[in-house]
Amino acid sequence: MTPTILRDDDPRTPAAVRDALETGQTLIFPTDTIYGMGGNPWDDAALAKVRDLKRRSADQPFTLHVPSVEDVLRYAVVQDRLRPTLATLLPGPYTVILPALAGAPACSRSDRGIGLRVPRHPFFSVVMASLGRPLFGTSVNEHGESPLQEVNDMIDRFPSVDLIVVGPVGGVASDIIDLTVDPPRAIRGRLPSALWVRPDAG
Repeated sequence: MTPTILRDDDPRTPAAVRDALETGQTLIFPTDTIYGMGGNPWDDAALAKVRDLKRRSADQPFTLHVPSVEDVLRYAVVQDRLRPTLATLLPGPYTVILPALAGAPACSRSDRGIGLRVPRHPFFSVVMASLGRPLFGTSVNEHGESPLQEVNDMIDRFPSVDLIVVGPVGGVASDIIDLTVDPPRAIRGRLPSALWVRPDAG
């Protein structure tokens, strides 16, 4: 059985994604960086399947993908001083790490906090916003390999994924910015120039 394939702007896509999330299915979805693979962050079957497909250990957290910056506040503690920083980074090609709220899904939490993304992509600003739901996600590859970008390659490698949503992607993984420390630091990639710490003049 091969995955169902829909474009991100197909009018059938919101209902297909909703059904996938409500029935423990897995999906591949576009972002502004690379394709993600995931599903409902509270569904144990979906989490177990993606871990198995990725050959990923249970102690490795997934990134929580949400439709808007406002949704970040549902799952993470954002101090007032960090709100301008968050507005600078998101939506955009960044994963931010923040302290997790108690209601945040366990699959995306670690000792450091919770990793969140708000992709600048219509799949999130239109489709996922209409559903009002988050996705757990990880890159489309087996652990340690390069992320896949071509749909045919994804089908060949992961034929048991239930749904593939096709859309434009940037092709480069997100930078990971740790906002649990002051000043913020880049765990992967580079710190945006707007967050550089500059010495006081004079």
